[in-house]
Amino acid sequence: MNKKILKEIFLLLIEVIKAFCEMLWKRIKGFFCLVWDRFFGVTDISSPDRGEEQEWGDTGEDTWPVASEGSLVRTEEPQSQGKREEAVHAPIIPEPPEDYGDNRMVLIVRDPECLFAYWELRKDVLGNILNALGSMAHSAKMVLRVYDVTDVIFNGNNAHTYFDIELTGKMRSWYIHTGKPNRSFCADIGFLTPNGTFRLIARSNPVKTPPAGVSEVVDETWMSIEALYEEMHATEGFGSSESVREKTHKGWQEILKEGVSSFETSRVSPPV
Repeated sequence: MNKKILKEIFLLLIEVIKAFCEMLWKRIKGFFCLVWDRFFGVTDISSPDRGEEQEWGDTGEDTWPVASEGSLVRTEEPQSQGKREEAVHAPIIPEPPEDYGDNRMVLIVRDPECLFAYWELRKDVLGNILNALGSMAHSAKMVLRVYDVTDVIFNGNNAHTYFDIELTGKMRSWYIHTGKPNRSFCADIGFLTPNGTFRLIARSNPVKTPPAGVSEVVDETWMSIEALYEEMHATEGFGSSESVREKTHKGWQEILKEGVSSFETSRVSPPV
């Protein structure tokens, strides 16, 4: 082989080994510098990467960053509430209707001398009655007729007495002062013509007012406790000469004597 070629190969190997050694030396040197800074906090003096040496007493205040005046003011943001308030809406309750399409009248007792009546009248029923009255419809008045139906089965014509109350406007209820406690009543609502003709629109239920005073029903005899004991012990053969109180007292004395004697006997008896 040619000597020149061998020489070139040898020089190339030397360059490769030299580059490898330089790279390895840099790695080892960097490793030792890192360890030295970590444990001693001082970099290598001979290191070319070391910056310019700072003079003693120079704090470098001129090179410090200056904060703007606006950034010095601390603004506190409002804290958000932890709980979220939810709006609570009440359920919408529909208003009750003015009428239910009934044609009736109800009578209620308020006290021994007063009643309360309320009613609902259908327009078609009123229209039919007014048409039936004809020319008298303009002069007819709506009245509340109250009957005294005590102890009778009312059929519209057999009441003891009655009286009328004239209704004005669109009245739908009325307090009726009868002044008669402990009586039965029934009421009609209808049209009354000038000639005395009464046309019924609706009739109420019968009611009875309570008495105004204390009830007259009282117990004539009251059974005493002693009489109750007499009745209970009659089957046991006790004589009627001795009172129940004396018998009961003697019975309790005997029971107490037996209890005391048994206690004394158990206390003084010798052990077995």
